[in-house]
Amino acid sequence: MKVRHLQENSVRYFLEVVRSGSLSLAAQKLNVAASAISRQISGLEDRLGETLFERRKEGMIPTAAGELLAAWAIRTQLESEKVLHELAELNGLRKGEVRIDSSAGFSVDFLPMMIASFRRHYPDIHFRLHVTHAEEVVRRLREGESDLGLTFSQIPEENIHVAWRLQSRLVAVMPPDHVLAKRSGLQLSQLSGYPLGLPERPIMLRRLFDACCSRQGITISPVFVTNSISALLAFVRYEQGVVVASEMTVREYIRTHNLCAVPLVGQDLHGINIELNTLAGRSMPKAVTAFIDHFIREMDAFPFISAVTS
Repeated sequence: MKVRHLQENSVRYFLEVVRSGSLSLAAQKLNVAASAISRQISGLEDRLGETLFERRKEGMIPTAAGELLAAWAIRTQLESEKVLHELAELNGLRKGEVRIDSSAGFSVDFLPMMIASFRRHYPDIHFRLHVTHAEEVVRRLREGESDLGLTFSQIPEENIHVAWRLQSRLVAVMPPDHVLAKRSGLQLSQLSGYPLGLPERPIMLRRLFDACCSRQGITISPVFVTNSISALLAFVRYEQGVVVASEMTVREYIRTHNLCAVPLVGQDLHGINIELNTLAGRSMPKAVTAFIDHFIREMDAFPFISAVTS
């Protein structure tokens, strides 16, 4: 296998098929004919002496050789981008871009606030924030579509490095004049009978809430369910409702909108892990490294947060 085979345009076509899962979608993104992409991939397979895809009705599935080549191609692409960023940064941290993927809760106030505080020091650094669910955050990190992922943690993920982690307690958010607002802590059972808003079930916080209710033999039916944290917080304001959330994601919103957060206490309600993740083994551009350092310093400044970095 010659190195020049891995420097051809066909590798770029191959990688887009891996990401898209089909020739037709890759063709649309690359603006070339699907037949041309197919010929390039077949030629690459012939030159490497390996089958790179299983061609099924549901799409193009990478073989073991295909997965190995895709991992190499993504890392090579990221290293090339890093070199370009560093060439632009020879005179200091004056240019660059940070691409962040996050769960919805962090996009309301928390990440915009963190980005703004960073840009006060480095105004020429640009940001791209993509909001999606945790599984997609991991996929986009692995495929080089983002630099950082901020999500509620689940099980450890292969090839994902945890740069920072904290346990954020769960709180019940409500108007300050709500009958429960003066409590120092609330049991799950005490939420029953009040208009309750919760995230949809695929969201990890909702899964944790349901699991705790099940273990305690409690049935609580929300009157409002959505995948939008903004809509949940608006529900609190307009319907005098109660919403369960992670303390960190709503802290600034509560302060600016005159709401109240009461900690949830009791068995199984110790909190929910939040992680800032990167692709394991990747050398980061200076702008991304600087933002990670800034993020950790800012979070360490909050006395009620206990974080773990590595």
